[in-house]
Amino acid sequence: MTNFFNKFKIPTLLGLSLILLGIISGLYLVLREQVFLSQAAPDLAPQNITISNIVEDSVTVSWQTNAPTASFITFGQKNPGEQTVLDDRDSDPPAGGPKPHSLHYVTLKNLLPETNYQFKIISGKFASDILKFETASPLTNQAGFTPIIGSVLNGNKPLDDGIVYLSIPEAVTESALIKTGGNFLIPLSQIRKADLSDIYPLTEETVAKLTINSDEGSASTLFQLKTGMPLPPIKLGQTIDLTVSQETPTPAPTIKDLDRYDFNSDGKINSTDYAILSSCFGKKPSTTLPGNRSCAKTDINTDGIINQKDLDLMSQKLKSLGSQ
Repeated sequence: MTNFFNKFKIPTLLGLSLILLGIISGLYLVLREQVFLSQAAPDLAPQNITISNIVEDSVTVSWQTNAPTASFITFGQKNPGEQTVLDDRDSDPPAGGPKPHSLHYVTLKNLLPETNYQFKIISGKFASDILKFETASPLTNQAGFTPIIGSVLNGNKPLDDGIVYLSIPEAVTESALIKTGGNFLIPLSQIRKADLSDIYPLTEETVAKLTINSDEGSASTLFQLKTGMPLPPIKLGQTIDLTVSQETPTPAPTIKDLDRYDFNSDGKINSTDYAILSSCFGKKPSTTLPGNRSCAKTDINTDGIINQKDLDLMSQKLKSLGSQ
């Protein structure tokens, strides 16, 4: 009886061991796959999704990923899988397919005005949730502003890839790709109000912000849309406010100037001296005003009378010193 039992004991233990080993191997593979997905997903998940350049027949969608990956958009009116659009830089992809990017920029064209659309971002094997946008109504007129043209530098070299965003309060965000040579161009003729109700009313005093995103870094510039005022090159790492006037240092008065124009001997030439001259206007240099104030020095050109010529000389000096 014992021999009969031993015939089955070893094989049974071996079978149980094989089953247990199979379970452990399966769990290991599943856990490894989960770890792989948890590590890969953050790199592929779209971040900073931005909808820009909204007009009646096109829209631009841009986003970032932590690692370069081939991405595209599927979209449609009834469901987000009706059409597929590649990155603008991959409109004519090589045989190997779209190129991997970490900054992604897709323009959806031939859209219907005043229409709601659904879309998904496909980033590698990652698919985003369903997102939505609405196109604008056709315009009856356009803004009479020339495009924003500029350039971006990475150190002393032109930046060769990146995205520029133009932000104006209560207006649709505009954007453009940075082209070869670091140059970009953002049209303003069709910029819309944020609610898409009409064209945005631009003026030369409108304050706009340019934000540059790239794999090499970022930058921003605040400026006014003054006609004919070119933008200086934008360098990565800089934050510049061009709306603040850059004051130039005014020249200090010389000893000769003080002897001639500093009527109250306070070491300055300013509006107080101009007021003293005005109080002596029409009088002779020998005149003494109330408070024992002499008009002797106010005869700047020494012609024997304090008149308009002296006022003109004082005005010119104040202007040259930046005190007027």
